[in-house]
Amino acid sequence: MGRISFFLKEAFGSLRRNYFMTIAALVTVFLSMVVLGGVLVFVYTTSALLSEVEQKVEITVYLKTDPDPSQEQIDALQAEIQSWKEVKSSTFVSKEEALNRLKEDFKENPEILEGLTGNPLPASFEVSLVDPKTVDTVAARFNGNASVDEVRYGKEIADKLFTFTSQARNFLLGFIVLLGIVAVLLISNTIRLSIFARKREVEIMKLVGATNWFIRWPFIIEGVTVGLFGAVVAVVVVLVLNSVLIGRIRDSLTFMTVPLDAVPYVSVTLILLAVGVVIGAAGSGIGLRRFLKI
Repeated sequence: MGRISFFLKEAFGSLRRNYFMTIAALVTVFLSMVVLGGVLVFVYTTSALLSEVEQKVEITVYLKTDPDPSQEQIDALQAEIQSWKEVKSSTFVSKEEALNRLKEDFKENPEILEGLTGNPLPASFEVSLVDPKTVDTVAARFNGNASVDEVRYGKEIADKLFTFTSQARNFLLGFIVLLGIVAVLLISNTIRLSIFARKREVEIMKLVGATNWFIRWPFIIEGVTVGLFGAVVAVVVVLVLNSVLIGRIRDSLTFMTVPLDAVPYVSVTLILLAVGVVIGAAGSGIGLRRFLKI
């Protein structure tokens, strides 16, 4: 207990004595964590939006019209589709419903439909998937079915969409890793300046026989304190700004679906606090290393 008390006393005493260096380190941690928090919020929100876009990929299965499939064939196909584990839902659209949809789409230009005689539209199934990336596999299962005339899902568009979303997620992940490395280097340099101001103190402690870890602990506690405090302030700023900005985006861009629950506040908070503590401790350790080689 005596050592712990000594380490804490030294760490917080150092924070008071090196006021300007402490403020500089705090500001560096705060700014780094705000940027990291902003990137995390952007990643979570973007990932949610990309998932929403992916979910819009569905299969439309058009049934034959000459002759129309019987009710038994329709029921059998519906049961088969719903039995597939990749399928989330399957909706049957009758010929009459398809015609009503067409009329609704062209209600502003009814003259387009004036030449229609009877109902030339086929019945269909609209199939949505648990995982949109299985669209090729599910679509292939309709090949050779006697009741199916055509299957559409925009294969080329779907492939391009999945390639884009995958690359976007990889880019965002790489950006987070790069930002973390930059933050550690920035903070370690700032803390190194603070330690440099106490170079003589470290040298004296080494000369009187203090071990490296005895010297390190007060600095590590100091770094952790600075990192934790800077991260706490950054968490508050990031989460408040996120709530305000998302609310304003939804009010301004009513046509755009922005998922308010896309950002897991607890996860973002824990990540920023953990990163703040780790880079504070790492910065102190890296910054102190050269001064222990006496």
